[in-house]
Amino acid sequence: MSGVAHILECVKKAGYKVTVQRRVIVETMAKAARPVTVAELTDELRPLLPETSQDTVYRNLRLLGELGLVVRIRSGTIYSDCFELVDERHHHLVCLGCGSVTCLPGWPINGWEPPADLVGDFRVTGYSFEVYGYCARCRRESRDK
Repeated sequence: MSGVAHILECVKKAGYKVTVQRRVIVETMAKAARPVTVAELTDELRPLLPETSQDTVYRNLRLLGELGLVVRIRSGTIYSDCFELVDERHHHLVCLGCGSVTCLPGWPINGWEPPADLVGDFRVTGYSFEVYGYCARCRRESRDK
């Protein structure tokens, strides 16, 4: 089963409909193969589904996140936060200058889970880890000013 088919099957098993918008959002994210912003997703969807608003995209991403199928990468402001499909746990470098996000697959803390004695009855559904700084382009541009 492909990643897209698996995600849509998980949506169905959780009791939600696989709407046209959900299908196209998941397919678009899979095709991008990188973290994407809501604005990027909305721009990609509009030619296919002209009525799609950013609010519709946010609602669908929120649901996919609650189901553990999408992860939100905080990049400084809500408008530049990125989202990506969950395949294997990995972490990110986030540029504070331009908001670019770079994946760090194989980061040494893969598989980490909080110790049970610290979380008690709290049910952990996910976590995120981002490293913030400035990319090479932003560092170069700041020296040029």
